[in-house]
Amino acid sequence: MLMKPFSRYISAILLLIMAICSANASEKRPFVWVDDENYWPAIYRGADGKPAGIFNDIMTEAFARLDIPLKKAVYPWKRAQKMVKEGEADGMVTVYTKERKAYTVATEPLWNIGETLFFRRDDPKACRILKIKSFKEMREFTLVDIQGSGWTKDQYDAHGIRNVIWVPNTESAFNMIAKGRADIFIMFDLNAFKILSEKRARNDTLADGYRNIVAITPKFASLPFR
Repeated sequence: MLMKPFSRYISAILLLIMAICSANASEKRPFVWVDDENYWPAIYRGADGKPAGIFNDIMTEAFARLDIPLKKAVYPWKRAQKMVKEGEADGMVTVYTKERKAYTVATEPLWNIGETLFFRRDDPKACRILKIKSFKEMREFTLVDIQGSGWTKDQYDAHGIRNVIWVPNTESAFNMIAKGRADIFIMFDLNAFKILSEKRARNDTLADGYRNIVAITPKFASLPFR
């Protein structure tokens, strides 16, 4: 069932899907949608291994209304983007960056997602991190980010931020913060808080490091996902 707060977004993607699929409408070729396997609650791999989350609900409902078959799957984020770029898949839901504009078209925004800065409260640079208001103020810090994160990469390049450690997934990024190997991780706040809560409850060797991770409020940025 589609969540009521998001039902108004269905019309934002119907016309675009119709335009893309009209040439093959008689063949009923499935539209192949791929996305991130670990971006809860927007999109993630459910307990049954299948796509789940808000974007899954929106896409499922939109294609059902159009009577167009939908083939969907979730992967590591970098791989999902590569599949769309190389024509193995037809679409994804993400921020419309400069690179992605070269090989995709986009709908109106489906959801504005909040990005927040995370860091260790006992970081010697914590007082300076708390004062950050823009990307240009991050040049002196070591950042960690996920491979395939297009929006932040654009910002790093535009503001001359060179000290970035690229890792495969969100857990690896938070591990770098927990171990004190990086100062800042910019992340989707709802997903981040869920991961931090789970990690703190495990009481493993990194639990104390995770308990020291805090977020800057208010949100650092709000990104339109299309």
